[in-house]
Amino acid sequence: MGWVSKVEIISLGTLISALTWSSILSLMAIGITLLYRTTKVPNFAHASFVTTGVYSATIVSLMGFHPYLGMFLGFILGGLEGLVLFYAILEPLRRRRSSIFILMIATLSYDILLYGLLNVLADDLQTTYKILARMIYYSRLDFSIGGVPGVAVISLLALITTVILLYILLNRTTLGVALRACMENTALAQTLGINVSLMLLFSWFIAGGIAGVAGALLPFYTMCGPYIGMLYIAEMFCASILGGLDQIYGAPLGGFLIGFAKVALISVLASFVGPWITEYAPIIPLAAMAVALVLVPKGLVAIKIRRG
Repeated sequence: MGWVSKVEIISLGTLISALTWSSILSLMAIGITLLYRTTKVPNFAHASFVTTGVYSATIVSLMGFHPYLGMFLGFILGGLEGLVLFYAILEPLRRRRSSIFILMIATLSYDILLYGLLNVLADDLQTTYKILARMIYYSRLDFSIGGVPGVAVISLLALITTVILLYILLNRTTLGVALRACMENTALAQTLGINVSLMLLFSWFIAGGIAGVAGALLPFYTMCGPYIGMLYIAEMFCASILGGLDQIYGAPLGGFLIGFAKVALISVLASFVGPWITEYAPIIPLAAMAVALVLVPKGLVAIKIRRG
């Protein structure tokens, strides 16, 4: 009986962990999909947008507030980073009709710059405030509901709220209609008098902000540092591509498939072959994406359910 109870507890813990990671990963992936839909640019700077969210939670904590409030600061700072990237770098290149490859490299260069600045911030926090800014982990500050960690609840609610707000924005507002027009046909939208540059600027702010929110949740789930965005950038793209780049709402589908495949599958494998297998966990998202895209090349949103 004790053995059965132990297995059940482990299974529940794995399920909660998978749910938490899937929710956070989905928030990260939504921004990548949104930007690809609007500008067709794979944004590698998304990694640093997420890391900015981590340090937003740290800054809020230093101010005497609960780190969860860093989600709001993370949204603002992540959004501002997106604005700077688009307005100062991508828009001038876009006006010169630079290729997608050049734009992609520009986002990577911007990410490297932000990575350096975040490392400077981490060093300053450690030197000035004597905090471990390279090993940020807020699990001890988290709350629980019936034994369920607060981050599991907050991350899921944040994802649901984000999806609902995006749906309302894109389908129930004039601004959203203009943004969708830019997504569907940029040339036609410009002909109709829509300020395409302003719409693209807005989409970069929203995408960066959502990434900042996801980053502020990360320290409640795992140990974080200046490297954390780069560590998970491959999984962000896997979730976005697997869900389907043609629909923003595909990102949560890909995020949950990748998240559960990584956390739950690696847990099952570890119980059979030993804990050493966890070192190979990063392979799971890539393998899941490769297998799924062989079956559904356009992503999960392309699957059509037949009604008999």
